[in-house]
Amino acid sequence: MAVKADAVSSSSRAGGELLQVPLLAESLTRLGSDERMTLLDLGPPRSATVAYLSGYRCRLGIADALLELADADDLLKGAGADEYLQRALPARSFADSELILCWGLADYLSHGGIRALGQHLASLAVPGTVLHMLIAYGAAVIPSRPLVYSLAADGLRGDRQPADDAGVRPPRHSSGELQRLLPDWHLDRSVLLSNGMQEYRFRC
Repeated sequence: MAVKADAVSSSSRAGGELLQVPLLAESLTRLGSDERMTLLDLGPPRSATVAYLSGYRCRLGIADALLELADADDLLKGAGADEYLQRALPARSFADSELILCWGLADYLSHGGIRALGQHLASLAVPGTVLHMLIAYGAAVIPSRPLVYSLAADGLRGDRQPADDAGVRPPRHSSGELQRLLPDWHLDRSVLLSNGMQEYRFRC
C-alpha cells in the first residue's frame, strides 16, 4: 500500500465507539481483488487505518483536512471557496480518487459549504467514484467538532468525545437535502446505523 501523508499518528482519544458500516464494507470488498484501489481520507493520519489497509493493493491519500474544513464554512460558502479547496485538497495529490471518506464533516457545514465541497470532491473523482458519508440524523447532540474515525476489520472506530464538551445540535440533513446540495453525485443508498447516524453512499 502507498500512503500519501506527512505523518501517521494515533489520537489519545482513540478507542471509542465501534460502528458497523455495511455500505462501506461493500465498497471495500474490491480491496480483495487484484485491481489497485485509490482512497482519499479527509481526516488526519491514523495508524489503525494504515495498518488495516497495509495488506491490500491500494493507495491511501490522507488529506488531514477534516477539522480545518469544519472550521472553514465561511470560506466554503464564499467567493473564494474554489481557491481555498484547491489548497486544502490539491488535485496534484488527490486526483483520481475512487473512494472518498468524508465522515461527519457535513454536520458542521452550511448548505453552501456542502455544495462547494461536493463540487470540489467531484473534480477529484473518476466515473463511479464512491463518496462515503456519515451524518448525525437521529442524534440529539453531536460533539462540538467532528470526531475522527479509524478503519478496522470489524468496522469504524471513532475517537471519544471529550468529557468537557457539551456538544451542539446537529442540522439533521435529510437525504433529499443532501442530494440537492450534491448535484455532481448520485445517492446510491443510505442506512440508519445503530447509534442514530445515517450512512450514505454517493456515486459520481
